[in-house]
Amino acid sequence: MIELNNAGKKYPVASSQDFWALKDVFLDIKSGEATGIIGRNGAGKTTLLNLIAGVLSPSEGGVSVKGKALGLFNLGIGFQDELTGRQNIFLNGTILGASRNEIENKFEAIAEFSELGDFIDMPLGSYSQGMRLRLGFSVIANLDFDILVIDEVLAVGDILFQSKCFERLMDFKRAGKTLVVTNQSVDLIERICDKAVLLEHGRAVFYGNVREAADKYRELLNKERFYAGPPKNRAVPLVENTKKWADDISSWGMKLGSKEAVIDSVVFIDKFGFRRDGIKSGDPLRIRVNFTAKNDIKEPHFGVAIFRKDGVYCYGPNTEFDGYHIKEIKPGRKTLELTYRRVLLAPGEYRFSVAIWDKKEALAFDYHDGYYELAVGGVNGTGELLRMPFKIKDRFGGIKRCRPDLGSLRDRWGKKTESDGIRIGPVKLSGKDGEEKNIFLTNEPAELSVSFKELKARKKDTYLWAGIYREDGVYCQGMTADIGGGDKIRIFFPEFRLLPGGYRISVGLWDDFSKRFLMSHHGVYDFKMAWNRLDHGTVYMDHKWKTEV
Repeated sequence: MIELNNAGKKYPVASSQDFWALKDVFLDIKSGEATGIIGRNGAGKTTLLNLIAGVLSPSEGGVSVKGKALGLFNLGIGFQDELTGRQNIFLNGTILGASRNEIENKFEAIAEFSELGDFIDMPLGSYSQGMRLRLGFSVIANLDFDILVIDEVLAVGDILFQSKCFERLMDFKRAGKTLVVTNQSVDLIERICDKAVLLEHGRAVFYGNVREAADKYRELLNKERFYAGPPKNRAVPLVENTKKWADDISSWGMKLGSKEAVIDSVVFIDKFGFRRDGIKSGDPLRIRVNFTAKNDIKEPHFGVAIFRKDGVYCYGPNTEFDGYHIKEIKPGRKTLELTYRRVLLAPGEYRFSVAIWDKKEALAFDYHDGYYELAVGGVNGTGELLRMPFKIKDRFGGIKRCRPDLGSLRDRWGKKTESDGIRIGPVKLSGKDGEEKNIFLTNEPAELSVSFKELKARKKDTYLWAGIYREDGVYCQGMTADIGGGDKIRIFFPEFRLLPGGYRISVGLWDDFSKRFLMSHHGVYDFKMAWNRLDHGTVYMDHKWKTEV
């Protein structure tokens, strides 16, 4: 247990009176409690942690700590670049108060937790900053202690290792260790801690329920915030870009998280109500997530992300983006369902990530990264990503299913390649009013028109091909149409479902008899998509959430 009785800490200031970093602090932290220290910069948080950890002595009052306390202020304290990772483990562990025998017994666990592999026997000077942080936390995570005092060091390495570290902290809490934590993220403090201390100008102005402490802190910040002039009325800003690639497909198949809630199973259900590992393009899909909440969880949100097997982000809605608010989840077995009205993905193999997040998406309760596989049936001979509904206007022949060899265009990106007797006129994108434009909102109607100026080589086996690409070169969707006898082809999208970002249009005339492009304008017509809401991926798909919590 930890007791502070009228504790204070002062520092002398030249040509002035003493500065009290802490004054009149009373605390009684029981064994096994997790306590957060919150407050603004300069409020005294680090000073208080140093008193509890025994790094500083109080200038007045008393501090009583029963049990072995370990202070985590700077990861890797005492690390030496010329020593190997192995040697630095022993050095760092000794500085933290561990015996050589304890470090030897824990060495394999420390090395395994760090995931440094053969680097453990290489000089620390060859390590990246992320590798140093991994090593430092791995030492702390495997030493014996009763009380762990943590000061602003929860962001360790990459997101996967951060989650692993956070999970270890939750293991400590479940094991009955006493934790005293400060962090700039109040939401993280709410998630970890049972109680909290709010410091202001070196004094404890509140000590008690963590949610109440957080609310008082936010109230304090709002009350003393300075506004330079009245707020201006602004239109809702449009989202112009969104995440379009997986972070790291090498992590697919991993499960990580702090485990306050655990995903038990994920089931794909077709339009007939049967469990499937594959569906057809354009069919509905229901995703059922069965999970178990181990603790009360405040304001979580759920996310389901779809990726093509090469890491292209297809779509990733979550309950936070959609305004589907979940106030609280009580312990027990629960179910979440996400239903897509139509899956607008081209045939291929896809990976799904499923996650239960805290309200700020800082660290997942449970995150199954690219863990689930679903096949979309059909033939995809051109490698397109999407199957957005469209129709060809003023053409009795309609949509043609020829398959142009897009590989032959590989070296023509950004170029216009012409041919004798064949000239394409204006290529335009227009909105529902028929006016040409190059910025569209997701889900509004759009029409692509391609005009012909000269077409002497007109043949019955010649087709117009139009392709939509992301600006990074990902082929989204292609359309082919019989050129017929007219001088214009119009392709209409009732809803242009592309998500925010930059795109390019390609057009070409494909001779299906000789299997070659007679001409092409490849990736030369650019346009942008924007929206008034957040989403991840490339295509919006109608969906709805249903939870039983």
